[in-house]
Amino acid sequence: IINPKRRDDTSGLAILAACGVTFMLCVAVNAQLRALKFYEKNNIAEAPLKDMLDIVALGTVCDMVPLAGVNRLLVRSGLERMAKTQNAGIKALLEVSKVTGVPSPYTLGFALGPRINAGSRVHQADLGARLLTTDDPEEAKNIAWTLNDCNEQRKAIQAEMFEHAVGMVEGERLHENPVIIVGHENWHPGLSGLVAGRIKEKYGKPAVCITYAPGHEGGMEGRGSGRSVLGVNMGAAFIDARNEGILLKGGGHAMAAGFTVTPDKIADFSEFLTAHVARQLAGQASVGETKVDAVMSVRGAQFDFITLIHEHMGPFGQGHEEPLFALPNVRVHKVDIVGKDHVRCMVSDWEGGSWMKAMAFKSADTPVGQALLAQGKDTPFHLLGHFKPDTWNGAQRVEMHITDAAYAIDKSSRKTA
Repeated sequence: IINPKRRDDTSGLAILAACGVTFMLCVAVNAQLRALKFYEKNNIAEAPLKDMLDIVALGTVCDMVPLAGVNRLLVRSGLERMAKTQNAGIKALLEVSKVTGVPSPYTLGFALGPRINAGSRVHQADLGARLLTTDDPEEAKNIAWTLNDCNEQRKAIQAEMFEHAVGMVEGERLHENPVIIVGHENWHPGLSGLVAGRIKEKYGKPAVCITYAPGHEGGMEGRGSGRSVLGVNMGAAFIDARNEGILLKGGGHAMAAGFTVTPDKIADFSEFLTAHVARQLAGQASVGETKVDAVMSVRGAQFDFITLIHEHMGPFGQGHEEPLFALPNVRVHKVDIVGKDHVRCMVSDWEGGSWMKAMAFKSADTPVGQALLAQGKDTPFHLLGHFKPDTWNGAQRVEMHITDAAYAIDKSSRKTA
């Protein structure tokens, strides 16, 4: 058994995703074969393991493990490999996803990963594996477009589940609990993690979504996913619940984890998890604090500087977060909603000068989005977020992805805050 999470393991590689463990095994086997001169004696070409790093990077990012240590190396090398990949399936998926240039962890997590997973979420589970293993470019294109269609179906089902879940949360005031737990027998088992993630984003609290499916021994069983916030280790909570005999299965990482539970144990699990999360939160500040890496101006956010950050400090992801910048006292212009619920605006320094595009994703019905949409020309804002190099259509611009916003004045006195 090769498992870096075992208590007797001394490798120090517990942060690896399953694909990383598999790749490291391949590297070790290959090293032994090389030492035994297996390839030389049998006149066989050595396995091109580096060519597989693009898939390793994809799996590592989508499994939401920390991008630190060896994971960071695997993803950085894998992204470089993906930009010139020979994998027909990844090539087709990049084309369908309209990705150009060197992909980023964001590309993997929000463009490629959801499409690969979409097949299993709408009962065509083999499509992702077929896409990544085919050598036929035409077959790859057909599968990639099929997965794209499956992803659109997934979005519709997920939106319906999320709306239903929010109704539960608001109706039962579940957002007042340390952890939000929702579930329904008619929900799609393959979407529990995505819905839990959306709930976590909306309410800023750990969230668990439980669905139901036939069990291995007959009858129904609950299958759930949890998504967490900084300071709450969801995987540890599920493992402890499993060790207590409350869950049939349970485990994962700090920010994303899953479990299986019998229906008669769900009430016990809810009580156990609520208490576990409350203990983890005990002693933390009642008002959340956010560490800001630097204060910036619109004028100072130059393309070359932001590109330098991404190229030399990236790739960013779980456990290696992207630098968080504050833009103080900026003007917000031309605010509108794009897609279903993304808020788009242009921002400039208060004294004027160049403008920058800014996006607050999935925020139209949040306090941040509502504040931006209701802004006036004389209302300065403090914005918090990440800067992204934007090379669309050959241009060299910087775009801000807003994570939080605050009025920069006391609106009752009109004084700068």
